[in-house]
Amino acid sequence: METPSLALLECRSLARGAKVSDEILKTAPVRLLLSYPVSPGKLLVAFCGGVAEVEASLERGLEICGEQLEDALFLPAVHPGVTEALHRRLDARGVEAMGVVETYTVSAALRAADASLKASAVRLLSLRLGAGIGGKAVYYLSGAVADVEAAVEAGVEAIRIPELLVETVVLARPHGDFIAYLDGGPGQGDPPAGLAPNPEED
Repeated sequence: METPSLALLECRSLARGAKVSDEILKTAPVRLLLSYPVSPGKLLVAFCGGVAEVEASLERGLEICGEQLEDALFLPAVHPGVTEALHRRLDARGVEAMGVVETYTVSAALRAADASLKASAVRLLSLRLGAGIGGKAVYYLSGAVADVEAAVEAGVEAIRIPELLVETVVLARPHGDFIAYLDGGPGQGDPPAGLAPNPEED
């Protein structure tokens, strides 16, 4: 589903995050994409919708979160690939080259992923947000080597705060056995947090 606007709040209090989730839905007609706890004990709240509606709900969410705010994100014209990755498993077949961008916060990764997808002809393979990785986030891109390199560079520039970036790599022709893990292969188990199928989808 293509949406014009996306917001995310990382709240250091799970209890306060529950109130944030409730209040953003009561403030404006937005769609809740995520509301789940991640290490080290914070709640991710992501939602999308019209620009004005998301902006109003984000303002209310920031007010409620207050001093418990870890990080926040507002993308008024988000790439549809980012919102797609938040509610369904992606297709990891046909990978020519892979770029990996790892960040310390979820907001930084979403901001970077949006910039990467807008910068060149790449697609998002996987998006891991917080759960099971110590509250960090990582995304994987696919495309031609030059396109992947440009996308990774654009993502790094979009983060703007160097301290939020963990590391980036570009893999030319990654091994098929490794790619299988991104596509739900052996050992993958349940879909990664942030990639569970949307209950509204068939």
